[in-house]
Amino acid sequence: MRSPIAPTSAHTPWFAVALVAGAILVLSVIPIPGSVPEEGGGVPTSVLFHFLGYATMAPLLAFSSLTRELRVRPIATGLLGTSAYGVLIECLQHPIPYRSFSYLDMLVNGAGATAGTVVLLCVLSLSDDRG
Repeated sequence: MRSPIAPTSAHTPWFAVALVAGAILVLSVIPIPGSVPEEGGGVPTSVLFHFLGYATMAPLLAFSSLTRELRVRPIATGLLGTSAYGVLIECLQHPIPYRSFSYLDMLVNGAGATAGTVVLLCVLSLSDDRG
């Protein structure tokens, strides 16, 4: 399957991946005031941020690895690489006293990475059908 939206510059997509990964890392290790969810229900903001951060990173990582021919490997790299990064970040948080290690966060990170990958596949499929 040919990808008409493969990256044109080798550096731009990787810069975006590094930027998002760096932002996730910094936000995962600094103290964030008011990050404890309030009572009253709803989705805690930390869950939303985990989901959105990893949903952004996975397609960026996959897109950075794309060539003119769409292959499974870049898509799997995006999904699995981003999910592994989420596990690594949680392990880095474990010894930090004001942060917490959470299996639930790992699950949300993986769900976000999966959602981002599905969106990328849909976009690539649509662009392939039209091109």
